[in-house]
Amino acid sequence: MIKLKSRERVKAKDLGEGSLLSRRRSRSSFEALFTLGSMLGKGGCGAVYAAMRKSDGQQVAIKYVNRGMAEPYVKLPGERSALPLEVALMQIVSRPPSCCYVLGLLDWFEEAERFILVLERPYPCMDLFDFIEELGGRVDECLARIIMIQVVLAVRHCRDRGVLHRDVKAENLLVQTDNLRVKLIDFGCGDLLRESSYRDYSGTEEYCPPEWVLSGVYQGRHATIWSLGVLLYGLVCGRLPFNKEADIIAGRLRFKKGLTKECKALINCCLQQDPTKRPVLEQILLHDWMADGPVI
Repeated sequence: MIKLKSRERVKAKDLGEGSLLSRRRSRSSFEALFTLGSMLGKGGCGAVYAAMRKSDGQQVAIKYVNRGMAEPYVKLPGERSALPLEVALMQIVSRPPSCCYVLGLLDWFEEAERFILVLERPYPCMDLFDFIEELGGRVDECLARIIMIQVVLAVRHCRDRGVLHRDVKAENLLVQTDNLRVKLIDFGCGDLLRESSYRDYSGTEEYCPPEWVLSGVYQGRHATIWSLGVLLYGLVCGRLPFNKEADIIAGRLRFKKGLTKECKALINCCLQQDPTKRPVLEQILLHDWMADGPVI
């Protein structure tokens, strides 16, 4: 993951009449409500643990975010003061009506040195990267289509709520292994979606769009479509299309034998070097390759 340039403090506008969770509670409140379990994973911004809600036995995930990693802060309608950006973004996408393809924020707590996010915990599940590895490193087009429809619907929900995820990749997607339900997770690289250009990139280098590499600016909507193309290529080819900046700029794609022309056409559309020629999310959903896929 790369994070280039610090993001300025921003203020959310037109985000609705109120936030989902307006209270901040202490560590003692958290310990009274939840029983902490084993660690599920650890990243640059904090660790994630399994936990149980004492009131009803509900299994949840607990994400600890170090306070130093929580900047910038944003002010949401209904909040008395600014919130860490990741908390704010998750509140926005979790507000009813929520999306079943985006991991929901159930509650959150504030400590002196860190924030505690209480998240949905699908079970049984694993991240998409590990799921693909267990299947031999790639998936067939039928399964790829099932996954991609859900991912596009998740990203569309974020877009409609004014949220830019900025790090859509296999490691940030959970697959519920008993029913193939997919959920988008980890808004730690996210930002408020805007129409103007972004001049900072926060995400994973191999998913970085060429316009950022060449000029240091990009549009959030266009960059999202590029990342979806990278994801789909990785699903059906078993590797990412680009490993370094020179490859991203060159844009040459080498497809696995046996892929349908419709699948290759969709990947090529999403990975257009000219960002203005990439499709919008609705066009992806209506593409010939996607149109006949089931919705989980």
